[in-house]
Amino acid sequence: MKMLDTWRSIRRTGTEGIADKELLHKIKLINSLNFSLCLLLTTIGGTYYILSGELSIIIPAFLEALIAGSAILLNYRKRYEAAALVTFLVQCAGSLYFGLLLANVLELQAMVILLFLITFLLFKEKKRRQVCLAIATAILVIIEANYYANFIRPIQLNQQLIIIFKALSIGGILLLILVVGKPYVLSNDQNNELTRANNFKRIFIYQTTHELRTQLNAIYCIAQLVKREISMDPGLKKTEPYINLLFNAVGNTRNIINNVLDMSKIEAGKMEDVQEESFELQPFFERLIAVHKVTARTRNIQIRLYIDEQMPPVIRSDSFKLSQIVANLLSNAVKYADRNSTVLLKLTKYNIHTWCIQVTNKGAGIAKEKLSVIFDQFVTDKQNRYTEGTGLGLYIVKNMVQTLGGNIQAESVPGGDTTFTIRLKLQRGTLEDIEGETEEDMDLSHLRVLVADDNEMNQVLFSQYLRMCGCAVTTASNGSEVISTLKNEKCLPDVILLDHQMPQMDGAATLAYIKRDPQLHHIPVIMCTGSFEFHKSLIDAGACAVLVKPIDQKSLFKIVSQHLPHINETNTDLFSEQSPGTRHAF
Repeated sequence: MKMLDTWRSIRRTGTEGIADKELLHKIKLINSLNFSLCLLLTTIGGTYYILSGELSIIIPAFLEALIAGSAILLNYRKRYEAAALVTFLVQCAGSLYFGLLLANVLELQAMVILLFLITFLLFKEKKRRQVCLAIATAILVIIEANYYANFIRPIQLNQQLIIIFKALSIGGILLLILVVGKPYVLSNDQNNELTRANNFKRIFIYQTTHELRTQLNAIYCIAQLVKREISMDPGLKKTEPYINLLFNAVGNTRNIINNVLDMSKIEAGKMEDVQEESFELQPFFERLIAVHKVTARTRNIQIRLYIDEQMPPVIRSDSFKLSQIVANLLSNAVKYADRNSTVLLKLTKYNIHTWCIQVTNKGAGIAKEKLSVIFDQFVTDKQNRYTEGTGLGLYIVKNMVQTLGGNIQAESVPGGDTTFTIRLKLQRGTLEDIEGETEEDMDLSHLRVLVADDNEMNQVLFSQYLRMCGCAVTTASNGSEVISTLKNEKCLPDVILLDHQMPQMDGAATLAYIKRDPQLHHIPVIMCTGSFEFHKSLIDAGACAVLVKPIDQKSLFKIVSQHLPHINETNTDLFSEQSPGTRHAF
């Protein structure tokens, strides 16, 4: 038991405080390999001396063992790269020396092959690997050349010593291969288990967020209905601040869910493509600020927007990603700002091809050691137990900024200003690209809409909102009811709103049926889902657009206008036709 504890202690030398799993495996490999080599050299050298009385093997064997042990000491002193180089070079020296002296006894070609293997395990840099592989190849060539040319005469041993040394060399090489290979075999087994666990995690995250989004959609629909009632009844104006608080709470919850889902996408390497559109700069950022003003007001924090005069009024970018980026930064800025201070959102033209977004607040600031890792996962700057934060927001922001082809950096003065600066490609847009009528101006009284959702509350609320806007609404609870309704309807709907997850027959299967039917395939189908994950597959299956819950009704009306030609004609072509793959999600 003590021997096993000693082995584990030696193997863990230098791993204290190391969080990087790859570095951790490398340190343990170096320690294990060198300790095993020390045992092997001591055994072979000692056996040779006992049986022959000669010092030609035992002295270099003990020297090599001593150097191998120094690599463990280097790990202990946190000099990991030096330890890796010593490990490789001592293996090279041992293979060459003993390969020349004991060529007719030891199977040292196998040792050279082991050199090739550990080269890839110890070094990541391409040039260093190339040099090490060249050295290992040269050693193999020299040993093989000496075997045939005998320019260095090997030690002559009697038959008994040859048998003993062959057994020891084979056993030693198998030991080294076991030491090197076992962790990676175990790692592969663990990876299979981890893959299964990740699949369960992905399913759990999807199901949980889908249910959350369903309830969030209901809350959001109620808030929008109340907001509309307030706009029509001045007597309800005093309740508007509470509705604004409700919208703020829904927005914050939406951001948390989006961060979890975006984190899963980043881990899987599935960040969606950039989808650019033109939008007006000032109204876009004013809407983003409005969402955070309610929270800021509770701590008497002002949010100010400054736009450089040189910035074009209309730009092209992925508005959805941009809104998530700025929402995360504003949320953090308000969270960590001092009371009675000002958060500044500044938009400037950096040069002819680049523009900047800067978010600045005044607060405790970010410590210098944390500033270098602030964009890593699960890094927060919690100042007390009441400051919330998961440490995912800035990590996701950085990935989204890079997806947009930009970069982000942070600067902070302790007790002073903290500024996050984003530089993005500047693309000008035109007002003609975005001109269109507002939700209030649209005449939807001629629209026939079929709404399919298995959640009764969502179905009722969504239908009520559409009816208030003048639509004639028919409802269904699952795909089977949708098909039955379409077959029995004398007048087919102008548009179908289809929930993705439904019992009996889900949204994807229902969409496939509709697109196969020659009588129905022309009807635009808008899919409503709780996850971005299925966006591409649903568009490929024939959906004209995909809305992610909670649904912004303005986005819905905009999509309807784009995909119903007779609405465009009725409204004098105020909306230009766009590709069916356009994404709109709140």
